[in-house]
Amino acid sequence: MRRFTRYLVCFLILGLFLSFSYAQKPSDKDETSIGIDKAKESTVRLVGTRLIASNVYLGGGTGFFVTPDKIATNFHVAAGPTAGPIFAKLGHRETIWRIEGVWAYDAKSDMAILKVKGEGKPLTLVDVDTLKLGETVYLAGFPYSREYKVVDGIIKDIRSRDKCLKTTLEAYPGNSGSPMINSKGEVIGIHVGHYYDARPSNAIKALLESSTSTEPLAEWRKRNVVRAYVYHSRGMQKFSDGDLEGAIEYFTEAIKLKPNDPSGYNIRGLAKKRMGDYAGAIEDFTQAIKSNPNVTWWAYYDRAKLKHKTKDYAGAIDDCNLAIELEPDVSYAYSLRGQIKVDLEDYAGAIEDYTQAITVSLDDRPGTYAAYINRGNVKRKSNDYDGAFEDYNMAIRLTPENAYGYIDRGLAKADLKDYSGAITDYNKAIELFPEYAEGYHYRGKAKEALGQHDAAKIDFDKAKEIDPEVGE
Repeated sequence: MRRFTRYLVCFLILGLFLSFSYAQKPSDKDETSIGIDKAKESTVRLVGTRLIASNVYLGGGTGFFVTPDKIATNFHVAAGPTAGPIFAKLGHRETIWRIEGVWAYDAKSDMAILKVKGEGKPLTLVDVDTLKLGETVYLAGFPYSREYKVVDGIIKDIRSRDKCLKTTLEAYPGNSGSPMINSKGEVIGIHVGHYYDARPSNAIKALLESSTSTEPLAEWRKRNVVRAYVYHSRGMQKFSDGDLEGAIEYFTEAIKLKPNDPSGYNIRGLAKKRMGDYAGAIEDFTQAIKSNPNVTWWAYYDRAKLKHKTKDYAGAIDDCNLAIELEPDVSYAYSLRGQIKVDLEDYAGAIEDYTQAITVSLDDRPGTYAAYINRGNVKRKSNDYDGAFEDYNMAIRLTPENAYGYIDRGLAKADLKDYSGAITDYNKAIELFPEYAEGYHYRGKAKEALGQHDAAKIDFDKAKEIDPEVGE
C-alpha cells in the first residue's frame, strides 16, 4: 500500500508538471537577448509534495544548473517538500529530472545544491566584484510556480561584509532560488527574498565546493535543521491564518531543534505581541538578538516598537540606533525613532529622522508616503504650515489614492480657518474611503465653523453610525 501511495504521488507531480508546461504562454520580450535565452535553457521549476496532517500539498520554487548534474536553489525550497521525490523541469521542454539528494546546503544563507539524475546545461558563475551599482540585472524563474518569466531591474547596493546584493527586481512566491543574471546570461547571484535580495555567485561557488558526496533526500529530511524549517513554515501558516497559539506551538518546536535561529524567536515574539504578551515578546526579540546580534536589525526594530508602546522611550531609541547601525539604509527605524521623538516633543529631532527616512526610501512608495505625512504633521505641530503643506502635497502626489493625506492636509487648512479648503480635502478622503468615520466628523466640524449646522449634524450622525466612539 505504501508503495502504491508513493507511485501515486509521483504520477501526480509528473502530471501537474506536464499540465503546467502545456499551459505556457508566449515568453516575455526580455527573453529576446542571447543571455536570457541561455538562462531559459538552464532554469528549472522544482516541485515536490508536503504532507500535513495526512493532507497532500504541492510545494516548490525555482532552481538552476550550476554543473551538468547539480542545481542551485534555496534551502527552504529543498526543505519544503516533506515526502516523496522532488522533480525539476524546464518551462518550455518536457525533460524532467529527478532529484537524487542534497549535495550541500547552508540554512543560514538559505541556499542548497541538489544532485540530479541526468544532466542539464549549467550557467556560468561570475565573480560579484565585476558588478557595478546601477547595472541592469535580470531575474529568471517561475513566479507562483507556474510560467517562466524574466524581469529586469538594477543593482542598488552591494553589502560590504558579505557581498549580498540589493536590487529593484520584482519577485514573487515561486521565485525563490531564481538565478540573478547579467546581460550575458551569467549568474551573479541567487534570489533569497530578503531586504538584500540575492546571495552572490561567490557564495554559490563556495557552497558547491564545500562537499564531496550526496546525501539522499530521505536521510537529509531527518536532520534537525530541516525538521526545524518544517515546523517554522507551519508556524508561519498558522500566524498568517490568525491562529497565534498554534503558531507559537510550532515556533517553539522549531526553536527546540534549531535554538540559534533568530527568525524563530522573532516571529514567535510577534505572535506574543499580538496576543498582548509584551514581556514575552520582548524576551523573544532579545533572544533573537543574542543568537546573532550582527544581522538582526529587524529584531532591534521590533523590540523598539514594543518599548515605545510601553513608554520605555530611552530603550526604544537605543534599539532604533542599533538597528540603524546594522542597516543604515532601512527607512523604518528612522521613522520609528522620529515617532518616539515626537512623543518626547523633540520636534527638530523628529523632522531630522523623517527626512532621513525619506532620503533612504525614495523607491519605497508606502514608506516615503508615510514619512512625508509624519514630517508634515510634525511641521504642523511646530506651526510651520508652509512646510507642512509641501509635505502633504508630496505625499498626495506619491499616493493619490490614500485618504489619510487629504485628511491631514484638511486639518492643517482648518487650523488656518480655511474651512472651505478643508471641506474639499475631507470630501476627497470620504470619496476614497466612504467608511472613514473621522472624515465625516472633521467635515462636520468644518461645516459647523461655517455656520452650516444642519449639514454638520448629518456628518456627525454619519460618523457616529460608523463608529460610536468618534468625537468622544
